[in-house]
Amino acid sequence: MDKKWLGVVIALFLLLAYFFIGFAGHSSRMGSIVRELSGQPGDVNPGYHIVLIEQERYHPYWEMVEKGAKEAAETYGIDIEFTGPVRNNMEEQISLLEKAIAAQVDAIIVQGLNDEKFTPVIDKAVNRGIPVITIDTDAPASKRLAYVGTDNAAAGEILGRMVVKASGGKGKIGVIIGSDLAKNQLQRLNGLSHVVKKYSGLEIVDVRSSNISHMEAIQQAAEMLQLHPEIDVMVGTSSTDALGILQVSKRLKREPMTIIGFDNQADTLAAISRGDIKATVAQQPFLMGELAVKLLNEHFQGRTLQSEYFTEVKVLDRSNVQEGESL
Repeated sequence: MDKKWLGVVIALFLLLAYFFIGFAGHSSRMGSIVRELSGQPGDVNPGYHIVLIEQERYHPYWEMVEKGAKEAAETYGIDIEFTGPVRNNMEEQISLLEKAIAAQVDAIIVQGLNDEKFTPVIDKAVNRGIPVITIDTDAPASKRLAYVGTDNAAAGEILGRMVVKASGGKGKIGVIIGSDLAKNQLQRLNGLSHVVKKYSGLEIVDVRSSNISHMEAIQQAAEMLQLHPEIDVMVGTSSTDALGILQVSKRLKREPMTIIGFDNQADTLAAISRGDIKATVAQQPFLMGELAVKLLNEHFQGRTLQSEYFTEVKVLDRSNVQEGESL
């Protein structure tokens, strides 16, 4: 009798387990449907592997891009790999793009740089069935799927208007750009120049490149200020430039000097709070990374994407500098 009852108990247990598993599976499917109907992701993607090629690994700006992309990848069940040169190097970026193509990944997110060199490699990826999203800097002549990032020409014009406001429309301007090869940097410079040219009292007297290096920004700013002592406004178009300019201005005792920067590094925000840097144009690198992965997920699901997705920028000065910590 004991064995008989034990058998009955085991059978009932197995039956209950069967119904429980079935109910759990049904609930999961219903939950997925509910999430999809409410605009949230349903079931995770089946093993998609994508690569994000950064301009420079471990740079604070690209760390924020990476953080946003990683969170989105976890949300959508996508396997994401991060790579990039340790120091800004376009040839190495191209080499990493070629390696991603050879590895037959499911998609690539990459910063578009020199059109002549980058466009053929992006097109090569697309021709082999690998969708490419450009981030931070576009490659509009390529077959890329979409661009995610700042409207850099418009951001340059914002810099120009900040210069006009800070200087009263009169002054000699020195500009440090991140790279004279990077399209986004040249677009910012062009936007700045477009606004400055409208004011006869303003003149850009020198433009130099920092190659996205804090030390190089210091060196170029020092040489510029020694060559052009009449400069009273300096603008940096990449994240390390304004800090390099500030260090030189203090060393050369060129204070007060109007310094306007780009991006929202912690040291830049602290300098704005102290009044050492007038203002900065803050991008949204976290949102760029997050949105790029989200768009690839939509592409994998067969949805049609727009060509461009511009992320907004925000002017930060002493009145609202604390807002830069959340961008």
